[in-house]
Amino acid sequence: MKSILFLLFMAIVSPTFAMDDLPDDGLPDHIVGDIGAAIYTSNLHIGTEGTQSLALPYAYFDYKRFFARIDEVGIKTFKMGYGYFELTGKINLDTYKVKSPINGSSINRSDPIPLGVGTYQETPIGAIFANAYHDFGKSSGALYELLYFAELETYKNIVVYPQLGIERQSSQYANYYYGINSGEAALTGYSSYVAPATNNLMAGMMIEIPVVDNWYVNIYGKRKWMGGGINNSPVMNRSFQDNIFMALAYRFK
Repeated sequence: MKSILFLLFMAIVSPTFAMDDLPDDGLPDHIVGDIGAAIYTSNLHIGTEGTQSLALPYAYFDYKRFFARIDEVGIKTFKMGYGYFELTGKINLDTYKVKSPINGSSINRSDPIPLGVGTYQETPIGAIFANAYHDFGKSSGALYELLYFAELETYKNIVVYPQLGIERQSSQYANYYYGINSGEAALTGYSSYVAPATNNLMAGMMIEIPVVDNWYVNIYGKRKWMGGGINNSPVMNRSFQDNIFMALAYRFK
């Protein structure tokens, strides 16, 4: 929760004074997008930890230069291609807790605080997200992601958004969350392990279902296949991680 508040604070107080001279480029002067509530569920398949669920606000909207995109908040700066160059922070809701099946001992990892730059390009063939973050949490590593969303309208205005992507975790980032040093190995019974930089593939889908008036239900599921550097870690009990959520949201126009 501390990382969520910190990211929101950083996004709001980013140096907007330098943006006052930038043209508006048609940015909305009111909230445009979805705000509601959701149940977020994940399973990282780390140690004996199972499914984790949280009930939290849901937001996917723009307001002037500020934006919120489910797990991302930030500020749009100058126009670039089909979008903007953005100052952005990622909200990570996953809990990195390693509980050993050998003796029940646990190792807690601090939540990441990824802050960086990126862009959202809404092209004629789909939406592209490209972001580069530095983790200001304890890993002090780097996180990169490249995502693509298509848009398919189906029966009764139900819209499907297939997703493909790739994520790269630097050696510092991957090793903090998936590595085991000698002291932790003695505590938990795991073997020592140093995780290298790793590429992870992702695929998912969002389904948007109209309910009544401006109310919508959004259902999202994503699977991330962990690269060898993470999958070979003794704390991993599956080669993939899953995230899903279901949200009820009101759409502001």
